[in-house]
Amino acid sequence: MKKILAFLTILSTFTFVFAQSTDDVPKEKVTIDKTIQKIVPENQRIATNPETGKPRPASVRIEYSEQYDEIRVYYTCMEVAFDKTEATVTISEVVKDFEKEHNYFKHTYLGRDKTRHFKDSRGIKMAEFVSYIKLYR
Repeated sequence: MKKILAFLTILSTFTFVFAQSTDDVPKEKVTIDKTIQKIVPENQRIATNPETGKPRPASVRIEYSEQYDEIRVYYTCMEVAFDKTEATVTISEVVKDFEKEHNYFKHTYLGRDKTRHFKDSRGIKMAEFVSYIKLYR
């Protein structure tokens, strides 16, 4: 028992004597790029209204997090003209274009698509359809 106690005492003494202080260790600052790029695609892929032949009053924007290879795609239009299937088709076409531009080959949905209804600054009722997508290289 005395030998074990003596060994532990000697071991702890060496530990305290030769311990390195934290001031001697160089401090490296790790910077993580958490920026989100807001992109408005040139080709919005908005379907045309069959009655008038004009594009529907809608817009698409993308929030791209390059570090995590994730995007959120927002399809916004007036509530009276909102069609969920049309929004889904438009978003899938925009995502395919985005994959080609940024050298991705596959994508998966990270959650359910969400629909949000709100009034804009002018008091017009709007609908927003959001998809949360993970991209793979």
